[in-house]
Amino acid sequence: MHDRTLKRIFILAGIALVLWVLYLLKPVVIPFVAAFLVAYLFSPVVDRLSKILPRWLSITVVFLGIGVVLTWAMWFVVPLVWKQLIYARDSIPAGIHWINSTFLPWVSNNFNVERMELDTDQISKVVMEYIQTNYSADSIQTMALKIAQSGLSFLSIGGTIVLIPVIAFYFLLDWNRMLEGMREFIPQKYKASTLKIVAECHSVLGAFVKGQFLVMVLLGIVYAVGLQLVGLEVGLIIGMVAGLCSIIPYLGFGVGIIAAIIACFFQFGMDPKHLLMVLAVFGVGQLIEGYILQPFLLGDKIGLSPVAVVFAVLAGAQLGGFVGMLIALPVAAVIVVLLKHLKDLYQESQFYKSENALVSIHSHGDSDVISVESDKVDLDIEIKNTQDTDESVKTDQNPHKE
Repeated sequence: MHDRTLKRIFILAGIALVLWVLYLLKPVVIPFVAAFLVAYLFSPVVDRLSKILPRWLSITVVFLGIGVVLTWAMWFVVPLVWKQLIYARDSIPAGIHWINSTFLPWVSNNFNVERMELDTDQISKVVMEYIQTNYSADSIQTMALKIAQSGLSFLSIGGTIVLIPVIAFYFLLDWNRMLEGMREFIPQKYKASTLKIVAECHSVLGAFVKGQFLVMVLLGIVYAVGLQLVGLEVGLIIGMVAGLCSIIPYLGFGVGIIAAIIACFFQFGMDPKHLLMVLAVFGVGQLIEGYILQPFLLGDKIGLSPVAVVFAVLAGAQLGGFVGMLIALPVAAVIVVLLKHLKDLYQESQFYKSENALVSIHSHGDSDVISVESDKVDLDIEIKNTQDTDESVKTDQNPHKE
């Protein structure tokens, strides 16, 4: 027992040491983790192409296809986005004028508050005074140093982005061999159950990732086309951002509708017709997502209620920030699969199946009867008491002498 306890302590200490080293090597580990995820996502496509092409050529074709699609999308979308960004920049003076001439007077008249207006010259003066008061020459040098460090960090991030496809290429090249090596580490006693759980997690993750990606793209198209039809000059940008943000539940809808309402006020003023049209676009988008996209593309891949989804997203944001929000639902899907198997294991355990048994002891002269009664067991055990018989035999064999 003592040796077994020490063995468990050493195993836990070894796991803790490995996790601590991985934490220290986090900047190095992150590109490998990202490359592994990329390889995991595109391994089914590579496996299919490998049936007719060499594996290295299949991987090259897949990566070239991804590059062509991204290049085409940027070639088509970037000019439109740039045009709308220029429009948004040029609309800032008009937006400030609308706030001063329409919005603030409306607030003053309807809520009985003192009327005020935004003075751009005064705002610029206050900002410059704050900078001159709170930032000395040393602070400016420190700020310049931070900017330089940020530039180096930007270059580091760019190098990491370039490195990820290279690592993913080699992961995909040795994918089957790597998986086989991982299988060999599983103890034979638990191999079948472990592979079954891994297969279910793989199925859930694959279906969820593909479904969520399609929902994100189609919802972005619905929002962008709808807002463009309404007449918003920045409708394409808002629709695309809302579609991308929909990878996090409820975030895309919230960001999109707030940005669209603000853009509608700046462009059309207090026009109820255009405001209702913007609200209708997002209402139709939510109907399409709830009754068409989610049921047919995602279904019940996670098995979480809306409250649990919100909790998972908030927990992911607390633990991992924005990246935690992105991976919250896939991780929750895996946890649901593990909890399902843990529940099955618990229900098959003796602790769960143990039943209350009635045990009673009855004495009948030279014997005792132990009775065990339960829903599935009815057992009587008779124990004969031979102590008195043995003593009488010894007395007969050794009579007292008078």
